[in-house]
Amino acid sequence: MACDASQKAEKFNALRAALGADFAVPNVVWAPLGLTRLRDRVDLTWQKNLSTGAMEVGLYRADGSGLLGLNACPMMSEPLENWFKEFRSQAPPIQKGSVRLRVAPDGQKGVWLDFANVDVKNLFDSPEYLKWLSELARVEIGQRRKALNWKDGAPKLMDPEFYPWFVSFDEQGRSIPIYGVVGGFSQVGFRANQALVSEVHKVCRQSGIENWMDLFCGSGNFSLALAASGYHVRALENDPLSVQALQTTLDLNSALQEKIAVERCDLYQSKGYSLDVDNLGWIVDPPRSGLRQLIDSLSGGAKPQAIVYVSCFSSSFAEDTHRLLTYGYQLESLAGVDQFPHSSHCEWVGL
Repeated sequence: MACDASQKAEKFNALRAALGADFAVPNVVWAPLGLTRLRDRVDLTWQKNLSTGAMEVGLYRADGSGLLGLNACPMMSEPLENWFKEFRSQAPPIQKGSVRLRVAPDGQKGVWLDFANVDVKNLFDSPEYLKWLSELARVEIGQRRKALNWKDGAPKLMDPEFYPWFVSFDEQGRSIPIYGVVGGFSQVGFRANQALVSEVHKVCRQSGIENWMDLFCGSGNFSLALAASGYHVRALENDPLSVQALQTTLDLNSALQEKIAVERCDLYQSKGYSLDVDNLGWIVDPPRSGLRQLIDSLSGGAKPQAIVYVSCFSSSFAEDTHRLLTYGYQLESLAGVDQFPHSSHCEWVGL
């Protein structure tokens, strides 16, 4: 197992290489996280071992040679690992399928089953496995994240149910519940997210800006954190479940309702969409493809006073950083939040 310092050096050198040898990279501030127990959610695959016929649950090997079955995992928090061990004790009657496991801050367990339609039908026709699973956790099924419920002893799929699966933090480190679905996106874990949000708070305060636009806001991790610390935020997101989740959080937290305006918008497709950049800053946490043509909207004259760029993908972060230079920006500070130890990835926060 590589030491913390060597992993950080490798990841920084990879980012430096992506930015180019002549790029003046600021000194990196590293959030202290350590190397284990950072995950409160995990994505896994069930698959039948063709040699033994037994079902295994785990991760695909990095060399592409097949599935690595897991019995335990030191990257999982203890509550998640305990839930994983319960979950793997009984295999579903399928050939192959994806699952997401997570635990909530209050200990509630959840599972999202992303199985083929024919497997889902078979599970409903012979619901013993679903009955066992639903006695352990909240269960969601399929791409639409339908909630599993029971009526007259039979399994039923209902509309998605929102629950406080995750948590953000204000500047004082006080927690803010985030409602969502088991299969929805979140950062990997509570402790890692607190470190990430803390770095975002630092650079937002450093910028001196009071009004922010949170692009690709998801279920509101950064929007809620900033609003709880007194900022005003305009939150934009395209995924309908994420928008609904953020609105649910606000409906249950009246103190933040006046601080956040939520809008559904496809930022990659809405040409000419008014971003109202005067007198505010952007927080962006885009998909791995980066900001793409969204940067071109900066050519119209008015520009955000600052951009806080959060990214777990060095190449698109570097590409977008170079494109932002052409619009008069410069990379003033850089923080690394290594919530993916033992991998090539790192979460970067650039101002």
